[in-house]
Amino acid sequence: MTPSARRRTSFVTTLVSPFLALAAGAVVLALPLAPPAWADATGASRPSATMVVNAEVMVLHATQSPGGGSIDPAIGNMPQLRTPPMSAFNTYRLLDKRSLALTVGTGATYTMANGRVLQVTFVERTPDHGFHVRAAINQPGGKAYLKLLELTAKPNDPFFVAGQLYQGGTLILAITLRP
Repeated sequence: MTPSARRRTSFVTTLVSPFLALAAGAVVLALPLAPPAWADATGASRPSATMVVNAEVMVLHATQSPGGGSIDPAIGNMPQLRTPPMSAFNTYRLLDKRSLALTVGTGATYTMANGRVLQVTFVERTPDHGFHVRAAINQPGGKAYLKLLELTAKPNDPFFVAGQLYQGGTLILAITLRP
């Protein structure tokens, strides 16, 4: 290549290169972006691994009293208490109500009125938008009362753990998971 041909090529490259780069950039910018890692195939946001679920724990003292019995108004509307197997008791009193913040893979503990310790662990979100959870009740320095209960709970629908004798009645835990 002659020196004048090299100069023409250099001149053309110098003038045209920025336009080619700009045109190539316009093509890249015009392409649709892939959904970010936090979105599903439709582009909708999906829960991250650090999703927090609140476990509302209500400790109920259930007894069988003569007469009609009653349900503590502080418990609120809980129709499950009026159907079997919960209807075996006719009086329910709210002893305590707590909210435990749960993140995926971690558990939270709560010491109950009888000294036993409830541990609730949020395992994962289920495909049907429920919650896979584990619950255990231990007695400090003693054997496990409830070694491990594993279940899928629906949001805002309580599940019950019952059977511990307490002051002439039974302790019942009503646990509701709220996103």
